[in-house]
Amino acid sequence: MRVDRLFQIVYLLLDKKQMTAKELADILEVSTRTVYRDVDALSMAGVPIYANKGKYGGISLLDNFVINKSILSNDEQNKILIGLELLKATDYENVDDAILKIKTLFQKNNDNWIEVDFSYWGSSQDEKNKFEDLKNALTTCKSIQFDYYNFNGDKSNRVVNPLKLIFKQKDWYLLGYCLMRKDYRVFKIYRIDNLKIINKMFDRDKYKPIDINYLFNNISQEFTMKINLSGRVKHRVFNEFQLKDIFKKSDGSYDITFNAVEDEWLYNYIISFGSDIKVIAPNYINDIIRKKLQKTLDNYYT
Repeated sequence: MRVDRLFQIVYLLLDKKQMTAKELADILEVSTRTVYRDVDALSMAGVPIYANKGKYGGISLLDNFVINKSILSNDEQNKILIGLELLKATDYENVDDAILKIKTLFQKNNDNWIEVDFSYWGSSQDEKNKFEDLKNALTTCKSIQFDYYNFNGDKSNRVVNPLKLIFKQKDWYLLGYCLMRKDYRVFKIYRIDNLKIINKMFDRDKYKPIDINYLFNNISQEFTMKINLSGRVKHRVFNEFQLKDIFKKSDGSYDITFNAVEDEWLYNYIISFGSDIKVIAPNYINDIIRKKLQKTLDNYYT
């Protein structure tokens, strides 16, 4: 990416004081013409960079030039590093180099005090390849085509201009403009199959900023749910619910009030607790679960 390359030029010149265009080009793996274009871009941005011709000439910065880290508080510096660590968790290219440079600039030690991994336990290589293809399509502004399964298992083929990856409520989503629906749509990554990058560019700038929360609320209407779980599944209680939503009763069971989205996943989630769960509200959910369990029993007696 060009921004990363511009930063690297400044970093190299701060370290080496002076370098030739060819030396920079070799390190950055670009042409000398590209290096000179980058030098012009830095100069236009106000960086005091200049090139001297002749036998001992080269590209350098003014002697008194430093990247002023004092304009950022210690808290702001840490937030930048946290952001880079989060980006690292998506396997974004060259993030390790950027983290090292920023730590050097901020004079931070190399202790990795935060480590983030968004992958699922036992993620297959296919899932990792899917994520890599999505990143490539996003950074190169290329359209993608894929099969998408809704929560009922219905399949549709979509052509989408990908705009953003979103991590929300323990899941990855893709925000994009769906050419079939002619509107913005959010897709769960794990419901995407047979993903292909189409050799067709799109203009990201023509798409207006979207209120992500509004879009999520439109596709998934939340409601308040209250359940009671027995003490036999307390290991799940504290792993799967927020502390503020949990109330321990005198009999050792737990009342839990939380926001949920009604779909097949929710029904199956309730069933996964077996006899250790009671749905207190809304009551109609009990009727749905009862019918599903009866259908399961019928499968074993026919």
